[in-house]
Amino acid sequence: MSNTEFHPRPPQPEGIELPAPTSSPFTCAFGLTLVAAGLVTQWIVTIIGFMLMIVGAIGWFREVHPDDREEIVRIQRAPLPITPRTSKVKRLMGQERHRQRIPAMIHPYSAGVWGGIIGGAVMAIVATVGSLIEHGSLWYACNLLSASILIGVESQTVEQLSQFNTTSFVVAMIIQIMMSVLVGLIYGVTLPMIPRFPLLFAAVFVPLVWSGLTWATISVINPPLQSNIDWLWFIGAQITYGIVTGWWIINTEKIGTMQNWSYLERFGIESPGVPEQGESES
Repeated sequence: MSNTEFHPRPPQPEGIELPAPTSSPFTCAFGLTLVAAGLVTQWIVTIIGFMLMIVGAIGWFREVHPDDREEIVRIQRAPLPITPRTSKVKRLMGQERHRQRIPAMIHPYSAGVWGGIIGGAVMAIVATVGSLIEHGSLWYACNLLSASILIGVESQTVEQLSQFNTTSFVVAMIIQIMMSVLVGLIYGVTLPMIPRFPLLFAAVFVPLVWSGLTWATISVINPPLQSNIDWLWFIGAQITYGIVTGWWIINTEKIGTMQNWSYLERFGIESPGVPEQGESES
């Protein structure tokens, strides 16, 4: 009889060994993206991206060294086969009209236009008050806004920017009106698609994102202009615009989209006996 000892293998769990899920590759890739983005924006973006890339690379390395990190996925039993039945059932006939597309109710475009105009007026008041408090002039913010188009204005001194200038005033008014109406229209189209807290989206999220993009862009395109902007008042004016414009649009009565209109109604032809496409005939 042999003296060889037999050691039974530990019971193996029922399942398949698969690589364990990890977010390290995504973290590394996101950090690398920020490193590249920082080359054309701010050096702080590159530093943050490099740190994220290192964290992701280390985590990714630990997932595969010295052994691959795996998990056991249990095998699910195959479902019982469905046996066909010979008996016949009645089938519902589908409608010939198209399905409804969401959102079915939207705000009229005029709500975005008027909301943008009113919000732009309130934002201009806030910016003017900030200009008066910080620099003792009503025209400082107006001249800075015109500096985004006019050449040489951004290099003027604070005393020069505090003086009234007809050209700067006209250019700033045109920019303010056009941007206010355009952003108001975007709000009017976007807010009906926000499922919850649309006013919070309009008053906080969009102004902060817009302010951050403006700060990063101006620092590259026009650094002297960035140094002259009072960013706290700038952000406050953007938030004020978002609150006023969002409130006006949200409180405007919604209308149905044209998806349920008949083709005659879309052409502006009166058709009292033609049913809407999204509704059944009565």
